[in-house]
Amino acid sequence: MNTILERTQGLLSEATTQAYQKMTEILPEALLAILIVVAGWVVASIIYRICVKILAFFAVDKLVAKTPLDRMLKSIGVSKSASEILGLLVFWLAILVTLVFASEILHLDQLSHALEVVTGYIPQVIAAFLIIVFGMLLARFLQTLVMQSLSKTDLGYERSIGRTVQTIVLVFVFLAAAEQLGLSLSFVTTNVLIVVAAVLLIGGLSVVLGARTVLENALLCQHLKRQISVGQTLSIQNLKGTVKSFTLSGVIINTSEGDTVIPATLFFTQTYTIS
Repeated sequence: MNTILERTQGLLSEATTQAYQKMTEILPEALLAILIVVAGWVVASIIYRICVKILAFFAVDKLVAKTPLDRMLKSIGVSKSASEILGLLVFWLAILVTLVFASEILHLDQLSHALEVVTGYIPQVIAAFLIIVFGMLLARFLQTLVMQSLSKTDLGYERSIGRTVQTIVLVFVFLAAAEQLGLSLSFVTTNVLIVVAAVLLIGGLSVVLGARTVLENALLCQHLKRQISVGQTLSIQNLKGTVKSFTLSGVIINTSEGDTVIPATLFFTQTYTIS
């Protein structure tokens, strides 16, 4: 019995000694890893605040509020602003880099490799998010530009055409963001290009056919400006008055009954007199 107790005590003593030696060897590395994680957390928090302040300085949230992205985020339950989302992505990027260093110190190779994969993916998420933000801003800018340009031509349909332009740009923006995330969408992109080209062709033909009369009057009006000047008196059909100004597709004359707009095509189908 005494022999068994002595052997048991010897085994326990040896195990305690080995455990102590292992702990002595690991403890400095563990303390260093803990120190790196704590320091990384502090640095990541500082980086997060700096990132949010920089984005707030450039009024990124106000710009995003003018795009559909703000409504999309709220519809899926995301209450944070765009600057906070970007700040959090940068924050977790810094945290993951810190964890990679800590796992390498502790010789946890498999964990280190897994964290490296996730860490390498976060910059792609940040880039995709930035592509969506600036792509939506570009889509909104082009929509406004098209609407303002078409409103000066009196052709109409400026809202519909503006929304179409915005939709087309957004489609390419989301495709570019998906490509940035590593999703292979070459087949989808090719089909989307074909569909967009067909829609643009049909839309262009529809606009040209629908605005044929307006375009014809606009071209003839440019020719009339070389023959008729503002202030001259002219008579055409039963109308007589003084030329007041030119529109895109006609001539405004001041008659006894008020201002009258005469389509440019009428001057090429009827006889008129300039006095």
